[in-house]
Amino acid sequence: MQKRVFRFLTASCLSFVSINVMALTCSDDVEQNKVEANNYIFKILDFIDSKAKGIKQEVRTSTITSDTGAIRSIAKHSLNYDSNGLITESHYDLYSDKNEKLYSEHLQKTEFGWQNVIQDIEDKTNSTIQFKTDEKGRIIASEQIKKAPDFTFIENDNYQFDNNNCLVNKNVQWQLKELNANGDVVGAVQKGASVYSFTYQNHQLAKVSAQYSNKTQNESNFSYQFDEINRLMAIHSAYAMVGKDTTNYITDFLTFNEKNDWLSASQSKQNRKNKQTNIVRQITYY
Repeated sequence: MQKRVFRFLTASCLSFVSINVMALTCSDDVEQNKVEANNYIFKILDFIDSKAKGIKQEVRTSTITSDTGAIRSIAKHSLNYDSNGLITESHYDLYSDKNEKLYSEHLQKTEFGWQNVIQDIEDKTNSTIQFKTDEKGRIIASEQIKKAPDFTFIENDNYQFDNNNCLVNKNVQWQLKELNANGDVVGAVQKGASVYSFTYQNHQLAKVSAQYSNKTQNESNFSYQFDEINRLMAIHSAYAMVGKDTTNYITDFLTFNEKNDWLSASQSKQNRKNKQTNIVRQITYY
């Protein structure tokens, strides 16, 4: 049980910067910055880059293949947006190559903000994340409660913005309670904290630095390639933890519509034989 909790705890605390959530911008458009920061904070899986304007709905299908070409999993992701581009509802389902559901997320707007309900079938855990907004509509806090038969995990996050509504810091406090077969807490409650800092260059997210209460640190660096008409063609990222090898990721945008919004993309992981992800995007506009 200790081994399982430790594996979960390591993954949970180190996975904030998903390789799929990279193209956060910080421009002179204060309202757009708020929308992008909120969308980023939702941590929606396979949310690569929604630069298209006036999206009402979209469906993304992601197919993950191994280095041998065999299909490993397929994800279906449906999103709804308001007229400003803010996600109002998202439904994500991940299936194995045998069409067995492995994982799901359902984010929806509520009277008090947003709520994301997560079910991890493989890990036998269920989570709920509540997002709190301020008077400007920015997400300023969130609370996640993750439950399993043998533990309960609670995480409280607070977010800070600059005068342009750009996300600049995230502070995390977490605690883990191990449970016995009767649901009683056993042993000492484990606690920890982490701080994330966001740095921008040329209006794009350039670096995310993380520092944890156990003194470990990591850093993710991002770079972007544009074509001659300023379409984003590729995102490169490098993730490094102190004392560990650097992991490199590449996202390539492959096809575009007449408005130059991307319609398909691919991703690869470069620290070993490539694990390839192919994404197809279907968009409905207002």
